[in-house]
Amino acid sequence: MKDRRYLADLMLIRLARWLRMAGQDVSNPPEGGDDSDLIRVALAEKRTLLTRDKVLAQRCKKAGADCLLVKSSDLEEQLIELRDAGISLELNPERCTLCNGPLEEAGESEKIDDPARLVGGSTLWRCKRCGKLYWQGTHWRGIKKRLDELGE
Repeated sequence: MKDRRYLADLMLIRLARWLRMAGQDVSNPPEGGDDSDLIRVALAEKRTLLTRDKVLAQRCKKAGADCLLVKSSDLEEQLIELRDAGISLELNPERCTLCNGPLEEAGESEKIDDPARLVGGSTLWRCKRCGKLYWQGTHWRGIKKRLDELGE
């Protein structure tokens, strides 16, 4: 599912980064916020809350917000749970892994610290929100392989 939007609680920040690599729109929790803030944001922004907290999941549902309770503490098992819930895990560079901002193709004038890490003819992307630069480096194949295996 690509048209759903998500909000991850603090326990699932690492999972949120992996979902963003799959092009999913996953916001971080509000800084300094509590469970009530998470529910408020989920409702206001029409996001499905991703949490491992059973009490928070119950409160969320009671408030009328969408919630997905993730049972595992293991990242790979978490990704499988979400795949089984219908969430696409196909590598898709549309979102910044740090801030969830949209990515845009970067101009040729962009510089990276170590050009040797680029895979030949690789596209560069920049986050429109925080400016972080992304490219198809040597790590790309490993990430793609892992997501492809989990997405089966």
